[in-house]
Amino acid sequence: MTEYRTTVGSTTLYDFQTLSEKILNQHRFFVDRTEEIGSGYIVETKYEYSRPTNEELVQGIKEVRYLIILEARRKGGGVGNTYTVRAIVRAYGRFTGNREWVDIPINSDIKMRIKMFIADLKSETENKIRAF
Repeated sequence: MTEYRTTVGSTTLYDFQTLSEKILNQHRFFVDRTEEIGSGYIVETKYEYSRPTNEELVQGIKEVRYLIILEARRKGGGVGNTYTVRAIVRAYGRFTGNREWVDIPINSDIKMRIKMFIADLKSETENKIRAF
């Protein structure tokens, strides 16, 4: 699995924009770009570099990096003010003797860090919804 996708929950666009940056900063992920898309909004982080696992080293992977994309899409075919938030994680590796970054499966260390981040983001969005 070279891409890990999970649904975080539902929120307003304003809360998505403010909470996603807040939680990304708390987990030391840095926003690279934000973009308004047709029926939503995207937040993309800068690449995060990780140590290769033993399995990856055996496969000849010398460097590993990954990024997170948070995506908010309007619910209900574009009607209303509620957005569904998804997190997409993509991992890339560089093999010994090669300069190209290629898609690689997401290792357990990356997955664990992402799951902690997503749990915090989910908790924060759920708490914000209850505050209405």
